[in-house]
Amino acid sequence: MQIERVSTGIIDSLIQGGIPSGSVVLVIGDPKSGKTTFQTQFLYNQVVMGGIPGLAILVDMPKKEFLNFSKDFGWDFSPVLDEFLYLVDAYSHRIKSAPKFSFSEDVIIDASNPFQISKFIRDTTTGLVSSGHSGQLVGIITSITPLFFESNIVDIYKFLEELKDIAHRYNQVWLIEVNSGIERAQVENTVKAIVDGIVEMRMFEEGRTLRRYIRVYGMRRTAHSLSWFPYEITPTGIVLRG
Repeated sequence: MQIERVSTGIIDSLIQGGIPSGSVVLVIGDPKSGKTTFQTQFLYNQVVMGGIPGLAILVDMPKKEFLNFSKDFGWDFSPVLDEFLYLVDAYSHRIKSAPKFSFSEDVIIDASNPFQISKFIRDTTTGLVSSGHSGQLVGIITSITPLFFESNIVDIYKFLEELKDIAHRYNQVWLIEVNSGIERAQVENTVKAIVDGIVEMRMFEEGRTLRRYIRVYGMRRTAHSLSWFPYEITPTGIVLRG
């Protein structure tokens, strides 16, 4: 049986052409290794270039900064905003300066509350289905690190199982970001055990040069190597080398 895959436009050569539809993939790595760049590049390739609905839950930057960050790489989301792409502000809640909600404001959710996140994703999917859409979309959560420090392990487990259920049922692909080396190793190991795939990004000092490497640690229903592959962050995004 042929597996439907969703192209990343970055590491497709490492994962038989793309991520299997209906997957939750953890993007884990060192700070400044390019995790958000990876997610944004994937989102742009699918939403703007592919015409697939997208949902971005912004945890570590406000909406304007995300859009400016994207434009730095030539990824302009403005033509599809609020039609094919929904940007959800969870950053303002984190810094305790969220504006009062109104229908003209971005939806504000608490990134440290896993059940708020999963409920919003399910409600958004249900809304798509009720409008005649299949419910298939691509989504990113720019960081779930707040969950590690402000939620207990049982709630994180339930959140990931809920997200997987939504992704599997509606053939969605979700990329969720977390920094490596966090203090709660037990939680990190739990997350790794639940998700459908893991992409690791690392930075190493080789002499006086800083080098970046990426590998696919795991991906369901996909043959892949565990080797590290060099990559660069170029003005147009992440590019594998060698």
